[in-house]
Amino acid sequence: MLTSPLGGLVARRIDQAHAGAPVPGWDGASLEQAAAHVAALVRGMNRDQLENCDEDLNVFFGAVPFSLTIPVAVAIELKWPHHIDTLPEASGRIELVRKAGQYAVLFSAERVADVLSAVNKREARG
Repeated sequence: MLTSPLGGLVARRIDQAHAGAPVPGWDGASLEQAAAHVAALVRGMNRDQLENCDEDLNVFFGAVPFSLTIPVAVAIELKWPHHIDTLPEASGRIELVRKAGQYAVLFSAERVADVLSAVNKREARG
């Protein structure tokens, strides 16, 4: 769900809602590189190491736009299923994506595609 078009749409909306908390002095490209680096670090950790980094990961998820943290969230989930739910900053945002997924199942795939198309057109207009 996180890597789907709907997940990306929800992540962008979450980013807009939390736009007041970017990392000072970091541009988008630097944040993307940092997120990729954190994802690589998580992939190289064992569960004990991951658990020892919970406080730092929570700060990371709170400071970096959620759309950029998706590779880290996926790496955590692959390493230790459901562990991400113990990180309050990540958990709250992932819950929004889950809710969007629940709403998506209420509609046909065509309807979801129509809604995404309409939203993309609206975003393109500004």
